Amino acid sequence: MSVAPDTYPNRLQVNLAGAWKNVMMFGQGEEAMERVKQAAQALHEVSPGSAWRITTTHNNPPTVLAHLGRNTYGVWISRPHG
Repeated sequence: MSVAPDTYPNRLQVNLAGAWKNVMMFGQGEEAMERVKQAAQALHEVSPGSAWRITTTHNNPPTVLAHLGRNTYGVWISRPHG
């Protein structure tokens, strides 16, 4: 089953070591973004060495919208995007 790129314009990625790995794609909207952030934050709390980011799916390289990792002290940091 193929899904149109606009259906799921965001992607959650994780980095444990090396390259970023795709975890899931999800739709637009504040509620979807917050639920994905909460889920990733819970995973980060039990594996603090992991790094997480939310990116766009429509360009290469992807635009990073927010990230969470060792240097963010357990807080999601939003990145400005145009």
